[in-house]
Amino acid sequence: MQSLRGSLSNIPHTFNNIIQILPVLSRNELNNPVVNSSNSSLSDAADSDKSQAIPSSLITEQWQLILGQNASIDDLESAILRCKELVLGTDECSFERKWLVRHLVELRFRRNELKDILDDPNTKSSDNVTHVVLGHHFTRNLKHTPTSRQFCDHCSGIIWSVVQASYICTDCSFRVHHKCVQFVVRICAHVIASERNGAIEDICPEVGLAIQGYKCAECEVSLNYNVPGVINCFGSQRRTESRWIEPRRCDYTGLYYCPTCHWNDTTIIPARIVHNWDFSQQKVSRASFQELNLIFERPIIDLESRNPKLYIFVQNLSLIHKLRENLNHMRKYLNECRFAASNKLVEGSVGLKRYLVQSTKLYSISDLSSIDSGVLVDYLNKVYHTFDKHIRSCDICTGKGYLCEICSNNEVIFPYDDAAVHCTQCSTIFHRACWIRKSNKCPKCIRIEGRKLKVVEEEIDGIE
Repeated sequence: MQSLRGSLSNIPHTFNNIIQILPVLSRNELNNPVVNSSNSSLSDAADSDKSQAIPSSLITEQWQLILGQNASIDDLESAILRCKELVLGTDECSFERKWLVRHLVELRFRRNELKDILDDPNTKSSDNVTHVVLGHHFTRNLKHTPTSRQFCDHCSGIIWSVVQASYICTDCSFRVHHKCVQFVVRICAHVIASERNGAIEDICPEVGLAIQGYKCAECEVSLNYNVPGVINCFGSQRRTESRWIEPRRCDYTGLYYCPTCHWNDTTIIPARIVHNWDFSQQKVSRASFQELNLIFERPIIDLESRNPKLYIFVQNLSLIHKLRENLNHMRKYLNECRFAASNKLVEGSVGLKRYLVQSTKLYSISDLSSIDSGVLVDYLNKVYHTFDKHIRSCDICTGKGYLCEICSNNEVIFPYDDAAVHCTQCSTIFHRACWIRKSNKCPKCIRIEGRKLKVVEEEIDGIE
């Protein structure tokens, strides 16, 4: 009887502890974007709609634009037409227009996918279905790599590929659990890179936690340096524990993120390279890391307009600039040569980096890194010697060379020769020594000016 009475006396303490635990649990559930897969379909749909982040000015159109997974082709067609009308009615480059364009792409993709499924019943397999969420095109991740761990980009949990289904974005390589697909809040890095049309030009444009409302820039979880939480177990014992949500700054965007959205990945920052020629590794968020990986090989940096003084202080950069000018002249000869075209000389030598021989302005992040290490200089020198060997040995290319009319030498010269110089007015090629001896005056331009003066004098004489 005494033990029963003692057990009953502890019941009030038990209820008090449960009441004190509930607020802590509710805060943890709010801070954790990943919920249990056993939630009702109604809450799943609400969270999925919330992840769409529809602009407040378009709330009244939400029922026409946000469609469920059971939408028919007719529903999607009407939503596409309404989305087109709203796109034309919004301001250019506004947040509303960007959101509508992204959503329009998703609606069209869903419509085409639904048509394919109706036309071909074999495509109804779950392995072939593509889930479109915030610009991501998620497909089943069937490649299992037991030697390396894979983590979910949404909840940062381990993806156990043997027992857990997972998806991967075909555009930005965003990996996610099957249960986390509908709760993704990060816009596809491919969409962001396309809309930005280039890398951020400022070095770490930090705005501060206060401007962010002390929330993560991506998932909007509260960022706190020290949040005390009281944990009471059943009984009278109590202990105080501190929860730590570390704000992590992204050096690329200057924004603060939570540890779930910022894994301390390191990479080189384009703005630091352009302004300071600094290739040090900096910590960036997962979204920035994926975006920088996408644009790593894209020629999007115009050094001549953004920082022309770099050509003075970086020796390899000025050398690369001269090599690209020469290769651009060579390309014009090779494009008109049928032997070079049949042998695919240009494609075989430069491959996907054909822009290096087409202009001298644009560089990719990969190119700038290769310039700093000296790899690109060696690579372009090999291409230069390959092109030069063909041009001087080919009858078609040699026939399009120049003879210096100042010295009347029979030596064939080309615009890319170091000992040659071209007139900026008529593009005629001369020996540099002959050009200097003539006081930088082009004899061809002098003849043209003389003819013009003679024609004018004859016209004046005819009028008189």
